[in-house]
Amino acid sequence: MKKLLLASVAVASLAGTSAFAADVTDLSGFSIGTNVEFSRGAVNATDGSSDGGATTGAGLQARYDWALTPTFALGLGASYSSGNHLHGNYTNGSQAGVNNRYSIDLIPTVALSNGYQLFGKVSSIYGTASSSDGVNTTDAQGVGYGIGVRKMLDKNLFVQAGYDLNKFRDVTYSNGTTASLQENVYSIGIGYKFR
Repeated sequence: MKKLLLASVAVASLAGTSAFAADVTDLSGFSIGTNVEFSRGAVNATDGSSDGGATTGAGLQARYDWALTPTFALGLGASYSSGNHLHGNYTNGSQAGVNNRYSIDLIPTVALSNGYQLFGKVSSIYGTASSSDGVNTTDAQGVGYGIGVRKMLDKNLFVQAGYDLNKFRDVTYSNGTTASLQENVYSIGIGYKFR
């Protein structure tokens, strides 16, 4: 996935030549947005669990972009997704999930023609994972990779769509179970860029 992300940004950089510079607004600035997220999680654990689950939720994001050229910017952002993201069930029937996921994001962006922007994302992700006993929790950390497209509707408003793959490090609970958690997240949203 990392190679796909880097290749996409490289190809888009070549496509985003100065001929498009007149079609795009300045990439620099602070933006906020909200998304509807559709996530599909999976769990594999030492208690024999191997399951999947789906969740629909809401997310918030904020980022600041620095334009390095007229068609390329590097952004630093943060995102938050509320609620419990279901990854399936453990063998005893307890839910496996990650609650209140948030991340710190590094976001390269390439401006294309007609106000479109292609962006990649590498994230440090965090949350609270629920144990197979249904009672205990532990902190979960991991890495996320993403890609998306943003369309500027005017100089401030935008819509966007994205895909993220989140992989958490294995977590071990006090009852001895070790679980591997990951999720695929599809999002659509709207936001505002301050000028």
